[in-house]
Amino acid sequence: MQQRLFPVFVALSMLLLSASGCIGLLQGREYMEHLRGDVQQSTSIKTTVVEHYFTNAEINVEWNEKFTIDSEVTKIGVYFKTEMAGEIIRELFPDFFDLREVNVEIKDPSGALKYNATHDTTKTAPYVLIEPEADGEFISGEWNINIVGTGGGIISEQDNFLLSVDVTRTCTIYPQDDVCVVD
Repeated sequence: MQQRLFPVFVALSMLLLSASGCIGLLQGREYMEHLRGDVQQSTSIKTTVVEHYFTNAEINVEWNEKFTIDSEVTKIGVYFKTEMAGEIIRELFPDFFDLREVNVEIKDPSGALKYNATHDTTKTAPYVLIEPEADGEFISGEWNINIVGTGGGIISEQDNFLLSVDVTRTCTIYPQDDVCVVD
């Protein structure tokens, strides 16, 4: 009986010694992953703001701004607000102040219209998110903001508008690299 157990013992010992390296590597890897730290998401927002107060009669004044979109962009939000001066100015220049309005267009690099709004009264539009393409990404390149406004102002009564475009970029930071990576 003892003669049969000895070869089994030797075979089992050899098997355990040869497999301990793999098991040791597995435990070592798990320990290193635990020490490495967690993956983090980094989010940054860059805002393009166009704000104007009409100081006197200004007709069809144009503003053109650009902002850059790349593969890291996950969200584009637009806020648009106008304030038209009170009735005092309307009574002084009724013909001119019936024409007051501000029109905003945002186009992607291919020229496709992505946002359009016209305000001719005091108004705050809700915050709007521009929809990405079908693949979930935005077209990369220079996007254009075109604004055409007609308004006026005297002393403290001034028509004005505010347009704010927020571009949100999100990436993953792996602890061993400390570099933002777009997944």
